[in-house]
Amino acid sequence: MKTNRNKSFLIILPVALALCMAMVLLTGQINALAHKDGGCLGDVPATSKTIIIDAIKESVYDEGLKVEIMYPKSEEQSVGATGLATLVCTDGCLYVFFEVTDEGFIYEPNPDFQNSSPWKTESCEVFINEKNSSSETDVVQYRIDCAGWPCVYTKTGTANYGSSKVGSAFGYAASLTPTGYKAEFRIPLKTAGKDVLSGTSSEIGIHFQINDVKDEEGNLNWATEYSAKTGSGADSWQVDAYPYVTLGASGAGPEDTEEPTAEPTDAPTEAPADEPSATPETTSGEETAGIPTNGPETVEPETSEPETAGPADAGETDAAGEPDATEEPPVQTPDSVDPPAEKKGCGTVAGGAAAMLLPAAAAFAALKKKRK
Repeated sequence: MKTNRNKSFLIILPVALALCMAMVLLTGQINALAHKDGGCLGDVPATSKTIIIDAIKESVYDEGLKVEIMYPKSEEQSVGATGLATLVCTDGCLYVFFEVTDEGFIYEPNPDFQNSSPWKTESCEVFINEKNSSSETDVVQYRIDCAGWPCVYTKTGTANYGSSKVGSAFGYAASLTPTGYKAEFRIPLKTAGKDVLSGTSSEIGIHFQINDVKDEEGNLNWATEYSAKTGSGADSWQVDAYPYVTLGASGAGPEDTEEPTAEPTDAPTEAPADEPSATPETTSGEETAGIPTNGPETVEPETSEPETAGPADAGETDAAGEPDATEEPPVQTPDSVDPPAEKKGCGTVAGGAAAMLLPAAAAFAALKKKRK
């Protein structure tokens, strides 16, 4: 009798462990889906090319993922300046090149605003959620204004405004154009995208924002990327409405996409054997990407700055979500609003937990039948 109990225990134990593991995996998958309500923006190609952060658009961006930033933060807010963000990634870093078009007046950043409320300047922002969670505390906000003033902010206490405080937290540069300004980001990633050059892809929640100053008081218009959840753009810290991108999912990226087109591998098998005299139509790969004569990586010489981390922290919270009253607007998709056309397919999370639950349940049923 005791032996039978021991045998039953040895059978029940692995079944129970399998059930527990399945529940853990299922919980992890639910968390991983938290960011997907905002939709997929596409695949960010990986590249092995060196990118200089100087606000000069290099040829490596030509094949990057393009994201239009032209939607209001909510149905009740307006859009001023609009822009295009182009994304590529390399091992451990995300590169974002902003091209902002402002049909109004470009206001020179007020130093008082830069040190205390930098969102009140002509600036653009990238929000990164590597965990793809629905928590604000997992988001890091990066900002560059039209004069190259950098900022890093988190809901966990970071409020670094200006180059002396930002240090090497990310790479940044900006320059004015006849129609607006350009800004370039190099954002190091802690966990996601570390192995994109080896073909390993990963998804991250992401959000873009352009702050357009309307007057000298720092009043603003906002523009963001399209959000499938809100029907317009996501609000600054409306994390569950952020869209996402897949890093490195499209293979080796811009540098390698030209090589396969020169000599298709299936050409010899498909070409008719009785046409040896046909003139080859293959063009030699003379489409060489020009290497821009860029200077060294530039960091704006902002050296002195008052210690305003305390007040700025509270101010950022207000501004990043201002006005919070519109955080849950009625979902009314404007007739003219459609998701960007260049969206590409992103990977989806498989139901691994369900696959583990089935054999575990079958084993448990078999045990019960045997004991009868």
